[in-house]
Amino acid sequence: MKARPWIESRVVRASDVTPNGTASVLALATFFQEAAGRHAAALGVSMQDLLADGKAWVLARLRMEVDRLPAWEEEITIETWPSGLDRLYATREFVFRDQDDRELARGTSAWLVIDTERRRPLRPPSVLYDIEVPDRPAPLGQEEVDFAALSTVDREQTFSVRYHDLDLNRHVNNVRYLEWALETLSPEILEERRCVGIALQFEAETTLGDSVRATAEEQQEGDSLRVRHRLSHATSDRTLARAVTRWTSISEDESR
Repeated sequence: MKARPWIESRVVRASDVTPNGTASVLALATFFQEAAGRHAAALGVSMQDLLADGKAWVLARLRMEVDRLPAWEEEITIETWPSGLDRLYATREFVFRDQDDRELARGTSAWLVIDTERRRPLRPPSVLYDIEVPDRPAPLGQEEVDFAALSTVDREQTFSVRYHDLDLNRHVNNVRYLEWALETLSPEILEERRCVGIALQFEAETTLGDSVRATAEEQQEGDSLRVRHRLSHATSDRTLARAVTRWTSISEDESR
């Protein structure tokens, strides 16, 4: 079976935007996750299909670069396609475009299928080996992201896992980890800068009632800011996820 890229449109809702009037990177990550799920369903490997067989999709890695965040009520398109299998990982690419077909953001991701009882990775479903992926270049080049341990802690906050943080397979939704990482940053960064890049690596799950400690290390790089994030279990200190985000000044960005 030949897989064609999946394309869908979205209108940026009021609940998707920040006080700056543009969609957050959290909204873009959610848009991508939903489009990926619909495409997986069209290919016969939806979350519902897997859950019926005691399995589930989990996001293992995500990397995204952002040129421009869309504004409130702006219509955008999301294009996504599977790009192959790398051992136990199923890789998937995506591109966001505005109504003039200009790229807003682009990214790549890697997904695992897990046994929902044993919580261990499984071999990808056989149907994925029969899919002929689109012959097109990846929107992002290969890049090794440095997820090394933080050398210092500039910001710290603790969050409790609530019922509405959970997804279909009863673990914390992937985007929630990113939300906790960003929420740890100062209001000045969130107000005066725009996120232009994110990289996430998920390492462990959390359950209802757990406490999650989010820490961040800020590194100035010229006019840009690079932030390294770690999310850990507040009691055991087990690492749950690591992230790197990059930020640019909103005023400089708008003056281009």
